Amino acid sequence: MATVKSETRKIGIFGGTFNPIHNGHLRVAEEVRQAFALQKIYLVPSSRPPHKGETEVAAAEHRLAMVRRARRGNPFFGSSSYECRKGGTSYSIETLAYFRKRLVGAEIYFVIGWDAWCEIGTWHSFSKLFSLANFIIISRQGRRLLVEDSSESLFPFALQDEFCYEKEFCYRHTSGHSLHFMAVTRLDISSTRVRSETAAGRSLRYLVPDSVANYIYRNKLYVS
Repeated sequence: MATVKSETRKIGIFGGTFNPIHNGHLRVAEEVRQAFALQKIYLVPSSRPPHKGETEVAAAEHRLAMVRRARRGNPFFGSSSYECRKGGTSYSIETLAYFRKRLVGAEIYFVIGWDAWCEIGTWHSFSKLFSLANFIIISRQGRRLLVEDSSESLFPFALQDEFCYEKEFCYRHTSGHSLHFMAVTRLDISSTRVRSETAAGRSLRYLVPDSVANYIYRNKLYVS
């Protein structure tokens, strides 16, 4: 992604610590890609997440290398080294501005988890994010959670006047961008569990792609 491209496609941006990336992440990306007919979804590992201590996270180059291995074999998946190359604290508003510049004319969909959405009011320049991209908020708790929440409880107070209801699970921002709530398959896999299994010397099979497991073993990640 070193050169500017002219895009008229629907592109997903799925950021995260990916410490490490696992099969749950990949399944979510695939379901979102399919549901929104995205031509490409980029997995973007953060350099230094603002909400996590530096000692909790493997080096950015390792997490990027694992993401690159994990997305192989799926032509709809891509990866971006932007946040890792930039270094420092990773802010989503800078990442979205970067993709808007690089993917000229693309319709961008920014994918975040339910937990992250609940903290959106603490993000850097959070009120400006929605003028840069559409948002997809994913929930592993299932459809019931999304049905039972009212629009007032779905949005931080500071954002309630900026969105209007459009249709089920979809709201429209004053900028014209949309915000979608989507239930995805819940797989009982987490990065915390992968790190724990690794530290205990247990198998990572079916938790992460084989290429990621091999990388973890070869580089002795997540072991004391």
